[in-house]
Amino acid sequence: MTDIISYRLSANGMWGYSYYQNENYIGKTTCQISTSSTVRVTGEDVEWYSSFNIDTEIVPGVSRRIKDNLTGEELYRIVFWRPGLYEIAARTDTGGWSMTVEERKGAYFFGRTGMPVSAIMERIIESDWTPPTGMQIEPAFRTRFFEQEDSPGFLMMVLSFPAMKMI
Repeated sequence: MTDIISYRLSANGMWGYSYYQNENYIGKTTCQISTSSTVRVTGEDVEWYSSFNIDTEIVPGVSRRIKDNLTGEELYRIVFWRPGLYEIAARTDTGGWSMTVEERKGAYFFGRTGMPVSAIMERIIESDWTPPTGMQIEPAFRTRFFEQEDSPGFLMMVLSFPAMKMI
């Protein structure tokens, strides 16, 4: 099991999250405040972006694409099905995969159909340690990973979800 703490960052004109495991920096998600914000995700072997117009009507099936910063290739997308139910889906050369994200009582549960939960993200309001930054920062989430799949891409996909979800 792996636990990672997400700290919410805010500064003039921007917001985001910074991720730490046992006081070790893992990565961050940042967004400039505007009508067509681009969210940027950076971490070990990860440089992604996702643009989404805040005026988009959120209806079942609408999706947000997450792309590789260097190639512009779509890595995966987040699909909204109903409040509290999302799908993370990716196409690959061998077909693709998907994962369900369900929100229950302020927690997000990440898992594949018929499989045990691979990660749980719960809201928190305090932590034992706060990283030093020049921005306003506060604890936001504790994410527990249950699967051995702890690649940087999988970790950042789960950790960046609150910044990427549509509602």
